[in-house]
Amino acid sequence: MQISLSLNAVLDRIDYSTFEGELGVRNVTGVASLEDAQRGDASFVASAKYLEDLKKSEASLVVLSKDLEAEPRPGQLFLRVDNPSIEIAKLCELISQRMWVKPEAGIHQLSSIDPTAEVDPSACIEAFVTIGAGARVGAGCVISSGCFIGPACELGDDCYLGANVTLERDTVIGKRVRIHSGVVLGSDGFGYEFEGGRHRKVPQVGSVFVGDDVEIGANTTVDRGRFGPTRIGEGSKIDNLVQIGHNVTVGKHNILCAQVGIAGSTKLGDYVVMGGRAGASGHIEIGSGAQLAGQCVAFSDLEGGAKYGGAPAIPLVAYQRITVITRRLPELFKRLTQLEKQLLRD
Repeated sequence: MQISLSLNAVLDRIDYSTFEGELGVRNVTGVASLEDAQRGDASFVASAKYLEDLKKSEASLVVLSKDLEAEPRPGQLFLRVDNPSIEIAKLCELISQRMWVKPEAGIHQLSSIDPTAEVDPSACIEAFVTIGAGARVGAGCVISSGCFIGPACELGDDCYLGANVTLERDTVIGKRVRIHSGVVLGSDGFGYEFEGGRHRKVPQVGSVFVGDDVEIGANTTVDRGRFGPTRIGEGSKIDNLVQIGHNVTVGKHNILCAQVGIAGSTKLGDYVVMGGRAGASGHIEIGSGAQLAGQCVAFSDLEGGAKYGGAPAIPLVAYQRITVITRRLPELFKRLTQLEKQLLRD
């Protein structure tokens, strides 16, 4: 889909300090990588390693870092900023707003709404949605086709639920929360006790609470608490295919990348970052500002404000040194074998 934005709209959106060159077109029609950009597209350069690509790019508008040395080609406009990634994100947001037309308010006739549920008149309920007894849906919400909202669930204003999202009973969602397709919130926690040669299920009677401005990626699951709630803090961003166990507390503004797994009753502070496939065992605490590299696994408490790698998690610098040494093990083993043979001969 092509979208046309006037140059003034683009410049109003981007907080730029200086610009160079002449724009060959008066409209920006899209955003693309330097390699794929065509006339009318905007792109960005955040690192010197992409300057060669910039020389060949057809992009009409390029957002780049102030400290990069480059000259615009004929018909190009350079906008020099402190953080190109942030500024191009603002432009993408503007384009996204133009491309996505919010559905009209109302309840589709093919949806099933319990008589005791409360749906704000400004909300949009698409086809084949089920809303259970006592549930509440706030103003401006968009509930896509196939969603299930269980009894006593609550959604704050301006939430978006993608197709086939499931909110089990007692799940509470704050304002401006975006939940993508296939997410399940409030399924039973994984709790069993071994008794009489069998695994006896421990009922999970808690709930899930999600703070304001949270985004949850496709096919992620968050288990309900065993007693109290599993909590996702305000502003946290969760990628696709993440598993969060029962009674976990995720602090404010966390970043959890794809395939992260967090076992029950673990507590994450604020501004924690967990890379792809990182994990945490149960009943531990990870301090605010901690960063776990991809595939890093925490088996015990981690202090905040530090970077970690490996399984079990150790300080990232130590892990990187071990990785370097590990790569040299075949060479070191060969040298050791040669030394042993030399000693035997001597």
